[in-house]
Amino acid sequence: MQKSPSELPQPHIDLQKGWPTPRLLPSQPLRAAAEATLSNPKRATEAMLYGPNIGDPALRRGCAEWLSRLYRLQQPVTSERICITAGASGNLACIMAAFTDPVYTRRVWMVEPTYFLACTVFDDAGFLGRLVGCPEDEDGLDVELLRKRIEAVDREEEEKASGQASLYKRLPQYPRVYRHVIYLVPTFSNPSAKTYTRERREALVRLARDVNALIVTDDCYDFLSWTVDPSSTADSTQPVSNGATDLSAPTPPPRLVDVDRTLPGGDEEWGNAVSNGSFSKVMGPGLRCGWAEATPTFIARLNKVGATLSGGAPGQFSSTLIEHVLRTGALESHIQEVLIPTYRTRAARLRQVIEEYLGPLGVQIDTGRPYHVTRSSGGKDNGNNGHLEEQEIMGGFFLYIMFPLGILADEVAAVALKEYNLRFLAAGAMAVRGSKSTGGQLSRGARLCWAWEEEERQVEGVRRIAQVLKERFMDHKNGA
Repeated sequence: MQKSPSELPQPHIDLQKGWPTPRLLPSQPLRAAAEATLSNPKRATEAMLYGPNIGDPALRRGCAEWLSRLYRLQQPVTSERICITAGASGNLACIMAAFTDPVYTRRVWMVEPTYFLACTVFDDAGFLGRLVGCPEDEDGLDVELLRKRIEAVDREEEEKASGQASLYKRLPQYPRVYRHVIYLVPTFSNPSAKTYTRERREALVRLARDVNALIVTDDCYDFLSWTVDPSSTADSTQPVSNGATDLSAPTPPPRLVDVDRTLPGGDEEWGNAVSNGSFSKVMGPGLRCGWAEATPTFIARLNKVGATLSGGAPGQFSSTLIEHVLRTGALESHIQEVLIPTYRTRAARLRQVIEEYLGPLGVQIDTGRPYHVTRSSGGKDNGNNGHLEEQEIMGGFFLYIMFPLGILADEVAAVALKEYNLRFLAAGAMAVRGSKSTGGQLSRGARLCWAWEEEERQVEGVRRIAQVLKERFMDHKNGA
């Protein structure tokens, strides 16, 4: 019998919501930015008018410098490669409008498990029924399987298209249209938490070049990275002092747009990859602001979609505030001194309680092959003379777990919500809409987020999952 609301465990716990905890929002730096912006007549006017289509020039320069520092790029990013957007989701729609054609573009290939809300963006662009899921292995999206599926579709479509028009959007308004779109989150992925190897990233870029595909990557979590000591407990993973801040900020893996730029043999004019960035995860989704990076030609065309031509710079007012927070160093300080220490501690604690409460029930953490960077383990002060060693990094917002064989994640999630007042994201919501590629592995998967709930609620949430399994599934599974 279903419990009444008064009988449900309290409080409600949400391990699905991929939002930052409200207390982590940088309200003070934004307040200072608003005061500085609005007290400067010239800057205030710029903030409240339409702004250039490509975005605030100062923020474009600031983003280019920040990204060059963050990824430690030998070829620094230039502002010509950057435009300001209304955030990753809004810009995804603009990318589809500018560079795809519902007749010419054959498929949208989405990593599976996938960021489920992207499916509607692709449907709206005219690709309803043409979204195809492609699974990940330990190193990321299965490139060889994807290649075979793309080649099969190309053969099929070429046979059907004999004598038919193959392009709806024509020159000169649409100078570059891609035959396929590949969508994924390659670093601290949403939802699988996987981080792709360098080799897998290069393989994806080579594939895109071979089949005339555009790779769209949501690079929204790269800035939230830290090293992991496998022997440490959650209690020892505490925020570091300012003198050791760099230990919590390893260089993120190269984005696919960086690989495309530096790997010989690419299309230097248009490229085959675009980085879709957002300030939502580090400053607040209400700002509705992000950026895109690609070749200068690609960026110039991206800002000629109808909505931008009519509306001007997306997020113009919030852009000017973000520019101030970035220029003064407040954004990087907030990431290093507030967000990373908090998320690092929560992630370690969440992993610990999953292993403690769910591990004995057959639940496994499944985040792929660990990503390693070569770093100095210290300097002369701690007596090791700066010895270099391989260190595992993790980050982002999520852990991904797999329930035992025979237990479906959707069923566990439904019981958890109705009877245990607990919400988490299960397999059904992570499948590519309309795709027939969903397999048994996906059906057992679930995503848990550490960003929204405070640590003690996360621990209680995992305990409730253990209760659900013990009381409603384990006996049934064993025939008791």
